[in-house]
Amino acid sequence: MERFERITKNICKKLELVGVAGYLIMVLVNIIDVVGSKFFKWPLPGAFEVTSFAQVIAIALTIPLGLFLGFHLSIDFIFEKLPKTPRYLIDIFVSTVLTVFFVLVFLQALEYGYSLQISEEIGSVSKIPLYPFAYVIAAGTVPIILYYIISTIKSIKGR
Repeated sequence: MERFERITKNICKKLELVGVAGYLIMVLVNIIDVVGSKFFKWPLPGAFEVTSFAQVIAIALTIPLGLFLGFHLSIDFIFEKLPKTPRYLIDIFVSTVLTVFFVLVFLQALEYGYSLQISEEIGSVSKIPLYPFAYVIAAGTVPIILYYIISTIKSIKGR
């Protein structure tokens, strides 16, 4: 189990590097757009779209590592006051529900990406195809699903 968790965490770290590149693209596009429009009277065409696409990459691919590192908010003050058995049962239930939820998000992102690919949707100004970004969202949910599977198994074993 620890090996599976370590492999999943390594995948998350690699995805995070791509997500950080998305953040850098957002910053660079905004700098180029502002400098171009203020000093050269030539704003970067499609800057808003490119920033939006980079934001999808940045958010979708950095969330999984945040889960593993515990950066996401959780409300524990009521949960910790419960007896041990209800805590385990609630933890198993929540992890299972979140696993199912993110499997559904994964499937919907794949379906949406496929529909965008078939319809050949592109950005109005940038002419960048939209479907890869739906697939990026789907790819970002895979480690989240693995995280919640690991969490469910740990909760069951922890009983």
